[in-house]
Amino acid sequence: MNDYQLGDAYQDEKREEARKALQQDYWQCELKNYLSYVKSLVPRWPQLELLADFMEVGTIPTRWCIFPGERQENQQRYTYPVDIDARRAEQSRRASRVNVALLLYKEKKTPTVKLFNSQDKNNDSTASLELKQAANDIKKAASRGEFNLFVVEDLSRDVIEVLGDAFGIDPRFFRAHITDYVWNNIRDRWREPSVLEVDAKRRDWFQMRLVRSRYFSTQQALREAHKEIDDFNIMRRVTADNNDIFWDKDSGTTRSWWHKSDRQNDSELVDAKIGHIRSRATFWFSQEFSVGVLLLEPTPRTGFPLWRGYGNWDDIPRFESPLYDHEQNQSAKSWFEEYLYWAQQQIDPVNLPHTLSCTLRDRPIQSLLHMVCGEWLVFADYLNTRLNQIDWGIASPSFFPDTKTDSRKQSLDKLHFWRRWIPQARDILQSCIRETSQFTRSPEMHQIWEPYEPDYKAIRDRLDEYERRIDCLSSAVNSAISLDDAKSTSHLTILASIFIPPSLVAALLSMTTDPLGDLLPALKWWAIASTAVVAIISGVLLALNSGDKWFKKVKLFIPTRASYSAGENENGKWKKNGIVNFNLIAWVRSQYYGKERPHGSKPDSDVEMSMLK
Repeated sequence: MNDYQLGDAYQDEKREEARKALQQDYWQCELKNYLSYVKSLVPRWPQLELLADFMEVGTIPTRWCIFPGERQENQQRYTYPVDIDARRAEQSRRASRVNVALLLYKEKKTPTVKLFNSQDKNNDSTASLELKQAANDIKKAASRGEFNLFVVEDLSRDVIEVLGDAFGIDPRFFRAHITDYVWNNIRDRWREPSVLEVDAKRRDWFQMRLVRSRYFSTQQALREAHKEIDDFNIMRRVTADNNDIFWDKDSGTTRSWWHKSDRQNDSELVDAKIGHIRSRATFWFSQEFSVGVLLLEPTPRTGFPLWRGYGNWDDIPRFESPLYDHEQNQSAKSWFEEYLYWAQQQIDPVNLPHTLSCTLRDRPIQSLLHMVCGEWLVFADYLNTRLNQIDWGIASPSFFPDTKTDSRKQSLDKLHFWRRWIPQARDILQSCIRETSQFTRSPEMHQIWEPYEPDYKAIRDRLDEYERRIDCLSSAVNSAISLDDAKSTSHLTILASIFIPPSLVAALLSMTTDPLGDLLPALKWWAIASTAVVAIISGVLLALNSGDKWFKKVKLFIPTRASYSAGENENGKWKKNGIVNFNLIAWVRSQYYGKERPHGSKPDSDVEMSMLK
C-alpha cells in the first residue's frame, strides 16, 4: 500500500482514525481470551499488531477492504467482495476456516490421524468446536507415553484462538507464519525484527524456510495459481522467473498465423512457466503437555511440483515381495497431504543405527527435515538447469531459434532475475539451518539434525557457487553484447562514410548566385561526380582489402613452402653454399606478377625480398 491508509510505523493516530471509520461496518470481531492476550502485548511488542489485526479481519488487513481515501474502482489487491453483506459472509468464512490433522504417536504403533475440516461440515463452527474439544482432552490427559501433533494448513482466527488458548502458545509463533516479506520499507508497520541467537535459544519453536518450485503448463494456469494464493488467509506469492526457452514450448505456440491449420488443439499446447513460492513451516512443541503444533501453508491446486517433486525415500520392495497399492498421482497432493503421508510411516526417514533411540517427538521433525531438504534440492537442480541453458545460449546463440526468449539481451534479463533471487534464497536457507541447529542443539535432539546437516550445507555451497557463476556469466553476456554493438557501429560508420563525398560535392556546387532555374546542370554534374567519387573510393577500399588478404595468404604459405624445400636441401636454409633458391623466387614472382621470370634471375624488388623473409 503506497499511501499507508492505516498509517505507517510512526502514525498511530492515523491508524486509530481509520479503525474508527471502519469499526461499525467492517472491523467487527468477538474479543475472546487469546485475542485479548495478544492485544495486551502490542504496546511492548509492536510486531504482534499484525497478528491482532489478522485475527480480527481474517486475513492480511491491507488486502481486505477499501480504506478511507482510496478509489472505489481500484480493486487489484483486494480479495473481499465490495457488498457489505457478502464481505461479512466472506470474513466469517475465513475466520472459521479449519483444516487441521491430529497425529497421535504411540510406541511401536503406526500413528493415527483425525481430521478437522470445516469444508466437510455443514456448519463451519462445528469443526472449530471439535478441534477445541480435542485440544482440551489432550491437555487434561497429559500422557507421557504418546505424542500429539496438530498439523495446520493455513491459519484462521478460530485455529489460533483454540490452540493458543489451550496450550498457551507464544504469539510470535503464529505471527512468524503470516507473512513472508524478504525486506521491508522504512515506513512499514509490521516489520518482523531480527532475533539475536541468545534470544532464539530460549524459544520453544523454530521455523524452516524454503523455496517451492511449481510447473504450470500455460500462462493461464499461472494466473489461476495467483488467484488461488489470494484465497489463502496468510500472505504468500508465486513469482515467475521468466526464464523461458524454446524447449519449454510446443512448436505450435510459436508458429506463424499461416501455419494455424497445422496446430493442435490450443488447450493441448504447452507454454511452460515456472513459479516459485517462498514457503515456511513453523514447529512448536510443549514439554508440559507432550504436544506439538506444525503450521504449513496451502498448496495451489493448479500446476504440479517441478519434476513431480522430490524423490521418493521409501525403500523399494524386494523383487520377490508383492507390490502394495498406492495412489498413482502422488504429485497432485498438497504439501499438507504429503506431510501427513510421510509422518505416518513406520520406518524412520533416516535409517541409521543411532536414530533408533529417537523419541516420539523426533519422528515428525525428521519427516519435516527430509521434505524441506528435498524441496531445496529440486530448486538447486532447477537453478543449475537454467544457468547451463543461459551459458549455452551465450556460447552458441545460433542454436536457439526463438529470438524473443533466447537472445543475448534476454539472457541478461534472466541473469538479472537470478542475481536478485539467489542471495535471497541463500539467506533463507542460512536462516533455516541456523534456526534448526539452535532448536536441536541438545544431545538427544542433535541426532535428528546431524544426518541432514551435510546436505543442507552442501546446498548452501551450491548456491554460493551459482552466485559466483552468475557474475561471470553476466560479464560474458555484457562483453558479447558490446562486441555486437561495436560491429553494428562499424557498419554504420562505413555507411556514413559513403555519403560524405556526395555531401562535399553538393556543398561545392551550392556556391552559386545563379537563379534556381540554372540548378539543373549543377544537379546533373553533382550526380555524375558523386557516383564517380563513391565508385572510386569503393574500388580503392575493395582493392586494399583484397590485397591485404592476398599478402596474408602468401605470408602464411611461404613458411610451408620453405619447410618443404628444406627437405630437399641438406641444411634447410634459403641459401645453399651462398646461392639463393631461385626456384622459390620464381614461384613468388608467379604469384605476385601472374607470370614466371627467367630461371636464375635475382630478386629485383623489395617486395620480393620481403616475401622471401
